[in-house]
Amino acid sequence: SVRVLGLSSFAILLPQALMGVATVGVVYATVKRQFGAAAGLIGGAVVALTPVAALMFTFNNPDALLTLLMALGAWATVKAIEQASPKWMMVVGVFIGLGFLTKTLQVLLVVPFFGLAYLVAAPTTLRRWIVHSLLAVGAMVLSAGWRVAIVVLIPASSPSPIGCSQTISVLV
Repeated sequence: SVRVLGLSSFAILLPQALMGVATVGVVYATVKRQFGAAAGLIGGAVVALTPVAALMFTFNNPDALLTLLMALGAWATVKAIEQASPKWMMVVGVFIGLGFLTKTLQVLLVVPFFGLAYLVAAPTTLRRWIVHSLLAVGAMVLSAGWRVAIVVLIPASSPSPIGCSQTISVLV
């Protein structure tokens, strides 16, 4: 947005605000799918009016993207539950993997709950749940692991370091 609009506070914060609007929309769509439009409006309003969300979507930090990706993961989990679908579980894994790239381990807080919801509510057998869960974990590792692998494989003496680490280590 800075390239298009020029360097300004507005251009820097516009993506954060758009991610906030998108998060409200995703929460609305997710809740509406199961409980109706009125409940969807309430869910979207709760997200929009929560003070921490209102603050988070007005600062230039990765929390806005993380929240959007976790909301998309919840939406995909609901779709996976409805269809007992390995494809949608892999989509959940991709959203979680992208969330890992956004803010590392923080996104993993929702993983047990997405898996438990799928186990309890999806019309599937335990064996299929295990297979679907392993596919989701594989998608998560692939969607996050490519960057981790690149960082690990680039030697520390490389002239183009990745990130802020002087040792080019994922762990530091």
